[in-house]
Amino acid sequence: MLGNDADAEDVTQDVLLQVVRKLDTFRGESAFPTWLHRVTVNAALANRRKRAVRDEHVVRDPLDVFLENGHFHHGASVGSWAAPPEQETLDRETKQLIEDAIARMPMIYRDVYVLADVEGLPNSEIGEMLDLSVPAVKSRLHRARLLMRDTLAPHFEEVA
Repeated sequence: MLGNDADAEDVTQDVLLQVVRKLDTFRGESAFPTWLHRVTVNAALANRRKRAVRDEHVVRDPLDVFLENGHFHHGASVGSWAAPPEQETLDRETKQLIEDAIARMPMIYRDVYVLADVEGLPNSEIGEMLDLSVPAVKSRLHRARLLMRDTLAPHFEEVA
């Protein structure tokens, strides 16, 4: 939901602190994992809102973009070759294609897609979290899947 590991780590820390501080507010009306997931989603959405406001006033350094693209990163560790190196490269490229496709998706579709197809939550729970009706969740999820298909198809279609 956040698009990068650093923000996800920050939100995770925020959630842990919130849970410790607010555990006494848990009323048991839902299962604890459901409550925890809701706290996490709320924290992720709040982080994204704060980032949007902050990003309006930030001028990006061209070196940051250069480093993000992976063209100037020398700190990567060498992993074991349990799988053939070419397969690991293909897997990494596939994962990056999917993550990029999700990141480019409009937020109204991305949230539903991540919660449904990545997190595996039911539509009714997603609707409660995002304050949407179940038909709206289904509609957005369908559109998100179509966007993913259209974005990824050129990379995975068989060559005739």
